[in-house]
Amino acid sequence: MPDIKIFVCCHQPCEVPKHPLLVPLQVGAALADTHFPGFLHDDTGDNISTKNRSYCELTAQYWAWKNIEADYYGFFHYRRYLYPDPMAKRPYRIERQPTLELLDKLGYARFERIIEGKDLIVPKPENMYLPVRTHYASATYHHAKDLELAEQIVEKRMPKMTEAMDEYLTGTRQYFGNIYIMRREVFRDYCSWLFSILEEFDRLADVSSYSTQEKRVDGYLAERLLGVYVTYQRHSLNVQQLPRVHFCTVQDYIKKKLLNTALPPGSKRRAIVKSLGGR
Repeated sequence: MPDIKIFVCCHQPCEVPKHPLLVPLQVGAALADTHFPGFLHDDTGDNISTKNRSYCELTAQYWAWKNIEADYYGFFHYRRYLYPDPMAKRPYRIERQPTLELLDKLGYARFERIIEGKDLIVPKPENMYLPVRTHYASATYHHAKDLELAEQIVEKRMPKMTEAMDEYLTGTRQYFGNIYIMRREVFRDYCSWLFSILEEFDRLADVSSYSTQEKRVDGYLAERLLGVYVTYQRHSLNVQQLPRVHFCTVQDYIKKKLLNTALPPGSKRRAIVKSLGGR
């Protein structure tokens, strides 16, 4: 059987179901006062844990790339997983806190079979009814010039990817969350590509005046760069799209369920309402 490790990235203590596919991992551990018991930590071996405030969950991806051997590498968040329902109509669903019982309900018994043979598994894209470039520029805490600089770096260093990059960034469907599962060789190629771009971005960009939220820019850019990579590789790799599940507290569950019923994720109605109220 393949060695599948799906790291659940947590920046605060939380419950991660004791499922054989899931590996709890504390991100930004080098900046924290304590290490979470029962978790792996991203500040061991070759790591960039101290960059967590700008790289967000990417410090986990870098750490796994440099320190962990597996056949498949996956990355979820403590509040967002993928679940194995290729026929799902919506990009995500709302559930209460994750438990083994809930994962069983979501079909995790067949997840390993879905992963095997795939090169790359990404979230089902969400249609924002707005070009990715425009959506990025208008999103809270984002700056258009940062994505423009990342584009320039890709164009200069990997000109063969320019067409795919423009196709994705002018499209309206986005892969959110820096969530994915990749076969080892694809994961290594992706990390080498992604972190070289972000390293160059860090060298050229001036974010000294940014707020704490704005300084998460490397993580924000990586969400869009994942879409560029998928678009470029989609004809040469076996790509699977799966829906996300968003976990929330008991207090928020009913409210969010009602919202998603009235304004389904990925619907034009939801996009229009969000545009009227700001993103």
